[in-house]
Amino acid sequence: MAACYNLDRTEFYPIVLQIEIIVNNTSNPLQLNVGYLYNKPIGTIREVPVNLERIKIDDVVITDLESIVRLSRTREGLLLQVDAAAKLKTNCTRCLQEFFLPVDVEFEELYQFPSRQREETDLILPHDGYIDLRQIYREYLILALPIKRVCQADCKGLCPVCGANLNNISCEHQTEPPESTEKLEDNTTV
Repeated sequence: MAACYNLDRTEFYPIVLQIEIIVNNTSNPLQLNVGYLYNKPIGTIREVPVNLERIKIDDVVITDLESIVRLSRTREGLLLQVDAAAKLKTNCTRCLQEFFLPVDVEFEELYQFPSRQREETDLILPHDGYIDLRQIYREYLILALPIKRVCQADCKGLCPVCGANLNNISCEHQTEPPESTEKLEDNTTV
């Protein structure tokens, strides 16, 4: 913070200097410019908000993405720590209708400098300084999905006979008890 003094008056006017480094790419908001961190001292940390209304990554539709990407300069490269919340388009496992399911995920990845010894699975910092996070977001958000995804807690599912969505209509097959329970009732009376 700098100061400006007016010699005619005894007032103090603070001047706030704000330096903003733009790291989000407007054409691909999940591509971050991290090149400025390559030559920073170890321990340098930057937080980058990544908020998107809607994005499609391959076959995954993501809405209301709110996340913070924390970039930390380490001896090996850059450590990315991400805390994200989003809604993913998926299908209900009971009625097969598409809906958006809220998902929260935290993950971290280490991008190593190219000169380091590494394995095949290690992520490498690109020479141009831009990291594309689309595939990493896609993978971790899919992994955060529960196995049984239900559109609503009281979802009735599909009719096993005709396949009708029981949330929308009731079919004639649902008035009869299932055959397996009838057989159980007959066996208990003996």
